Amino acid sequence: MTRLLLVSALVVSVLPGTADAQSDVEGRRTSQSSPLSLRSDWEHQRRHLLAVIDSATPAMLGFRPTPGVRTFAEQIDHVARVAALITRGVIADRPWPDGLDADTASYLHDRSRLRAQTDRFLGYVVEAVSAVPEARWVEDATLFRMTLSRFRWNVTALQHSSWTLGQLVPYLRLNGRTPPPFTPL
Repeated sequence: MTRLLLVSALVVSVLPGTADAQSDVEGRRTSQSSPLSLRSDWEHQRRHLLAVIDSATPAMLGFRPTPGVRTFAEQIDHVARVAALITRGVIADRPWPDGLDADTASYLHDRSRLRAQTDRFLGYVVEAVSAVPEARWVEDATLFRMTLSRFRWNVTALQHSSWTLGQLVPYLRLNGRTPPPFTPL
């Protein structure tokens, strides 16, 4: 019974929103929804996605593990583009920056261009999330006929990113590649 209580206490202490503060990468204490904390989350996601691209061979860009699913490059693009679209639309309330889009006919077939475009999309996300004043994170915003707080939209975008990123493990393994290890913040 004591073990069960200890495990329960540990689980509750690490659930989002249960702690009053957390440490960012440099050890500063920040609130769970502070721009500094959210920036760290997206910087982590950015590094991991770029490591996945680096783990692939150039020949893998057009690989589909089964018919009807996205190619490896399309899956990477989907992660990065959706994060940028959600950020622009409901988190940061910013216009889509000129030059953020690139020619998919080009970068979906060239690993270095795919990496550069992914870095551009997620760089936009990091910058935009960092610029949102802390008080605005509790405001509601609507996208896809759903209304959530900006903070919940950010969590949704991170969850979507992680979900889609996780689907790339079989793409890599089926091509004899080793996925980068998961690293906590």
